[in-house]
Amino acid sequence: MLKWFSIRGIITEIKRIRWSSPKDLAKDSATVIIFTAAFALFFLACTAFNAWFLTDLLGV
Repeated sequence: MLKWFSIRGIITEIKRIRWSSPKDLAKDSATVIIFTAAFALFFLACTAFNAWFLTDLLGV
């Protein structure tokens, strides 16, 4: 049987986990939120440009 495939092995593996510090977690979360907002604004601008281009210039 595999060594890690037991309760003792699972507990040992759980103890090896290194969680991020609250400071790093906040920094990484802020980075994700900022990039998500930036991409949302980019896609909104692309959609608005396409709508303007199709309606005003092409008359579709």
